[in-house]
Amino acid sequence: MEDIRTVKINDLRARIARADYDVDVVAVADAFVTRMLAAHGALRRADVKELLGDAYEEIGGSGQKSCS
Repeated sequence: MEDIRTVKINDLRARIARADYDVDVVAVADAFVTRMLAAHGALRRADVKELLGDAYEEIGGSGQKSCS
């Protein structure tokens, strides 16, 4: 018996081959841009953390802003 992931992948491949799979290009583009911006932000945070070292944690480098 195939696992559920394999079954879903095979079903998706068959639907694509039949051209039976509608794609919302706007949603795909939005998801792509969102993911790229998140990756870019994560890389920038990693660069800052590397540059600051231990001081990063001391100045609140978790990304959470304090409410004052």
